[in-house]
Amino acid sequence: MSGGRLIALAVWGALAVGGTAGCGGGEESTVDARDTTPGSAPRTTETTPAESPLALPRSVPQRATGPADPASTRVIRRWLAALNRGDVTRAAHFFALPSKFQNTGTPVLTVDSERERIAVNLSLTCGARAIETGGAGRYTIVRFRLIERPGGECGTGTGGTARGAILVARGRIREWYRLPDEPGGEPASPAAPSGPMA
Repeated sequence: MSGGRLIALAVWGALAVGGTAGCGGGEESTVDARDTTPGSAPRTTETTPAESPLALPRSVPQRATGPADPASTRVIRRWLAALNRGDVTRAAHFFALPSKFQNTGTPVLTVDSERERIAVNLSLTCGARAIETGGAGRYTIVRFRLIERPGGECGTGTGGTARGAILVARGRIREWYRLPDEPGGEPASPAAPSGPMA
């Protein structure tokens, strides 16, 4: 894993101890519509801000539209049980290779090695319990209650909540995204720490 990706993963851990991070909307830009130079940037206006690389992908649902798939929920609960015991290696093996991961303050990362999936789970300094689950297409929308875990340092995050969208297929987590505290809201509340969803 590159140094930049390890730093991005460390952001999650920093949030769990009470730090702050957020996703901006990116800087606004304008392009001269008369410029027809090949390869010029796509035309935008002041009312069309450039999308931030830290933004949640548009294809990821932010709210449940029905019940969660029981098989997916079982995988998520087993992953959490391993993480909550402090068994990071076992927790890491619930992530597929490759898989996608995005937490507050990170772009979408591609996890494609054993080392990277362990690093993703190590970055989750809180444990968590799934207190509410629902389904949205292929995704499971989860609300977590953050807890201390062996080897972690949840700190002031303990007892807080966080939300995520998780895609499980063939018994493995294929995609994992931190959701805003409220659907359609800011990427994460500055007061909300990071843990399996913090």
